[in-house]
Amino acid sequence: MDLPSEVRRVKKPNGKCYYYWHPGRGTKREGKAIALGSDPSSPEFWERIRGLRIAGTTAPAGSIAWVVGLYRESEAFRSCAESTQASYAVHLNRFANPEGWGHLPAEALEPRHVLALRDSMKETPVMANQMLAVGGTLCSWAAPFGHLGRRPFNPFEVVPGLDIPDRGHVPWPVWAQEYVLAKGPADLVRLVRLGVMTCQRESDLVRMGPVHRDGAAIWCRPVKTRKKRRAFRIPLTTTDALLLEQWTGEPILFENTRWKAPIARTHPDLYLFTPRAQAYTPDRIRARWTRWLETEAGTELCGKWRKWLATQVERYDWDIEPEEARGPTIHGLRGTGVLVRLSAGHDPQQVSNDIGMSLPMVQRYIRFRDQVEVAEAGRRRLKLVASDG
Repeated sequence: MDLPSEVRRVKKPNGKCYYYWHPGRGTKREGKAIALGSDPSSPEFWERIRGLRIAGTTAPAGSIAWVVGLYRESEAFRSCAESTQASYAVHLNRFANPEGWGHLPAEALEPRHVLALRDSMKETPVMANQMLAVGGTLCSWAAPFGHLGRRPFNPFEVVPGLDIPDRGHVPWPVWAQEYVLAKGPADLVRLVRLGVMTCQRESDLVRMGPVHRDGAAIWCRPVKTRKKRRAFRIPLTTTDALLLEQWTGEPILFENTRWKAPIARTHPDLYLFTPRAQAYTPDRIRARWTRWLETEAGTELCGKWRKWLATQVERYDWDIEPEEARGPTIHGLRGTGVLVRLSAGHDPQQVSNDIGMSLPMVQRYIRFRDQVEVAEAGRRRLKLVASDG
C-alpha cells in the first residue's frame, strides 16, 4: 500500500506495525509525531491524514478553518470519546477545507451556505444530518468566544434536516424476543431482557451492574449524553427488579463447539460480560451479536425478520427497505421497551422522564403502534419466563 511521504511506519518487537504522521522528519522543520493507528486500510486512518493535512494549512484568523482548529484543541472536543472525535472529524475536515468554506470568515457563514452543503449530500441523508449536528455544536461552542461576530442565531440550526428512512432500529415484535430467549446463548438472553427493561444503548447496557440498583429501579448516566445531563433513575417492574436480583452473582453458562463442556463465569459487578468474565465494550457486544446472527439459529432469525419486515412495510407503508435490514438490532430493543411502557399506560412524557429519552424520540416510536399490543404480550411472556427461571 502506498503511503504519503509524511507517514512513518514503526514495527514493534511483537511484529505489529504502527503508523505516525511525521512531516519534516530529520529536517529543521520536523514536528511532533502524531499517532495514526495500526490499520492503514481503515477509513478513519485516511480521514485522520486528511484532517492533519488541512490543519497544516495556514488558515486566516477568524476564518472557519481557524475556528475549527481552535475547537479541535478545546477541552470540549478533547473530552469527547475517541469514536465521537473520529465521527466529528469527518465534518470538521469538510468545514475547514480551503477548497470549500475553509477561508470564509466565520461571521460571514449564512444559512444559505449550510443549505447548499446539505443539499449536496442528499444521496447520504444520514451524513447530511450529522453534518448539521456537528456544525451546530461547533457554532454553539464558538459563539460565546465571539468567533462568530454578533450573529443572533446558529446558521446550522435554522436549516432542517433531511428525512431519513428507518433502517436497523425497528422495535422487536414478540416473536423475535421469544426466539432469542429460546435459542440464543445465555449472555444474549440477558442482553435482550436488560435492553427491553431499561431502554438504554449498548454503551450503557454493558456498564450496568448491581451497584446501579436502587430498589425497584436502576440508575443510569448515558455515555453519549453525559456531558449534558446527570444520572436518572429508571423505574422497573417488580418482575424485572427480581430478575436483576437473581442475576447478581449468578453465573452465565457459556458454550462453544471448541470446548469440551460449557463454562460457567461470574462477574460480581456486571450483568453482561464475556466468556472470559471481562467487561464488554459496545463494539464487542455488537460483534458478539453479529457473530451469533451468522450461526444457524441466527440466520433463521434473520430470514424470518426480513419476511416479517416486508409484510409490515406493505401493510403499514413503513419507510423502510426490507432488503437492507439484516435482522433485529440491539438498538431496536430501546424502541421495544418504549412500546412496552406506552402499552402499560404511561404517557410519552412520563416514558421520556423515566428512561432519559427525548420526548420527540419517544413520539417517533409511536409510528410502530401496531407493535404495541404484541410488545405488551411480550412483556407478559417475559414475566412468565423470568418467574420460571
